[in-house]
Amino acid sequence: MTRLRNSLFFAAAAVSIFLLVIISPGAYAADGSYAGASSLARVRQIPAEIIFMHSCDAVFLIETFDIDGKSIRTGSGFFISDTGFAATVLHVFDNAASATVTLYNGDVYQMRGIHGFSEEFNVAIISVDSEENAWNHLTLADSDLIEAGNTVYTVGNPLGYANTMTAGIIAHTKREFEGETLIQFTAPISFGSGGSPLLDVCGQVVGLASSSFSYGQNLNLAVPINHVKAIEPGELIALPLDRE
Repeated sequence: MTRLRNSLFFAAAAVSIFLLVIISPGAYAADGSYAGASSLARVRQIPAEIIFMHSCDAVFLIETFDIDGKSIRTGSGFFISDTGFAATVLHVFDNAASATVTLYNGDVYQMRGIHGFSEEFNVAIISVDSEENAWNHLTLADSDLIEAGNTVYTVGNPLGYANTMTAGIIAHTKREFEGETLIQFTAPISFGSGGSPLLDVCGQVVGLASSSFSYGQNLNLAVPINHVKAIEPGELIALPLDRE
C-alpha cells in the first residue's frame, strides 16, 4: 500500500510538473527539485489528497510518559531520513522518562532517544527502536525560498486526533517572536500539532509547526526547515533529557 501511495504521488507530481509548469527561474524543475519560490504561482498544485497519501506514512504521533509510566503529553513528528531520524518539538520531552511513536498504520515503537536538539528553536532530532531500515520520510525544501501567500498544509495530531490535515497560506516569512525569526502561517493547528510538518504544494517540508496563539485566529508559527537541517544528528541521548 505504501508503494502504491508513493507511486500515485510521483505520477501526479510528474504529470503536474511536466505538462502544466513553465520552467523558469524560481519554479520547480522537472525532477521536482526546488529551484526557487518567486514563480510558485505558475506551479500546478499537486492535489491535497495526493500530498496526504504521500506524507501520512512519514508522520507520527508521539506520546511521552513519566517515570511511573503515566502519560504526560502528545505531539507530532515526521521522519526526515530513510535511516529513521525524525524531527519533533523539544518541549514534548519536558519531564519525560520515555516516549512512544505511533505510525499511520497503528504500529507503535519505543523512542530510542534524542540525537540532537536546539533550545533556541525548540526542535529535537530523534530515532525509534526498530529493525526497520527503509523508513518512509519527507523531502526537506529550502525555507529561504518561500513567499507570503504560498499555499501550505500540515499533517499532524491536534488534541490527539491522528493524521489530521489542514490547509492555509504563508502569512509572513520572517515573523519575529521572542528573538527568533519564524514562519507565520494560517493552516489551523492545536495542542498536539507541535512537530507537524509544514508542507508546500509539492509535498516538501518548509517548516516544523511549533506554536500558536490561542487568543488569535489562525496565528501560527513554524520553525523554518533550514534550521532543522542545521542540526547534525550526534550520539544518542537517552531520556530523561538534562537541559541544564
